[in-house]
Formats: sequence, structure tokens, C-alpha cells
Amino acid sequence: MTTEQIKKDRITVHAVAGLLMRDGKLLVAERPEGKPYSGYWEFPGGKVEDNETADVAIRRELHEELGVDAVQAEPWFEHLHAYPDKTVLLDLWRVTEFSGEPHGRENQVLRWVGYEEILHLRLLAGNLEILSQIKSLFF
Repeated sequence: MTTEQIKKDRITVHAVAGLLMRDGKLLVAERPEGKPYSGYWEFPGGKVEDNETADVAIRRELHEELGVDAVQAEPWFEHLHAYPDKTVLLDLWRVTEFSGEPHGRENQVLRWVGYEEILHLRLLAGNLEILSQIKSLFF
């Protein structure tokens, strides 16, 4: 099955995630209680709404979740992951410039972490698989 067929036939969720870096550290968020997979760490972002582009979605999600505005954001790569209950197409965006100070607007805990620290976090499975790609941001 080609990637295009998988996208068409199996995707139940299209999501975006922002990779924000500062001082050599990457921003991660802990999923709060009451949300699926609470207690797991992830990169800030969320679902792409119907009739919304990924570019619009990443900017909206970062503002809603973190209270920041993406000044410069570029698509980096896509990752497809099948969870037991759904398949997620995750668009990862490098956010190289943003305005505002990130804070958890949805009761999520935020942390700036280096690469070695991120390896020890309880990450969502879909994020574990992309660590090798993310490593290039640090080295």
C-alpha cells in the first residue's frame, strides 16, 4: 500500500505539531488529566480542522495551547502512526521564530528539554518514532 493510499484509506486524524527551540532546548507539553493519553509528553499542536490547511492549523494550535504566535514556521516532515484506536498523520513544523512566552493555556505542563532528556520522557508512541529526525535539530 502506498503512502497516498494509507492517507486516503486509514487516516482518522490529521494533526500538526510545532517544534519550538530556544537555547538548544525543545519545548514539550504533558497531556493533562482528562485527555486521552494523559501523562504522556508530546510536541505542542493538535488536530487540523475541516477545510483548514496545516499552516493555518499550526498557527492556531500554538496560539490556543501556548499563547504564542508563530512568526516563522516551515513544514519539516510528515509521520504516519497507527495507534490502537486511530491512525494519525502528523505534520511536524519547525517554528524558528515566535512571539510571546509559551505557557500552558490548557492546564498542560510545559518543559524545555535537551535531546538526552527527551529520550527519558514518557512520549506518545508516535513521537518516539521521530526522535532520530529530531536529533538533527540538536546536533
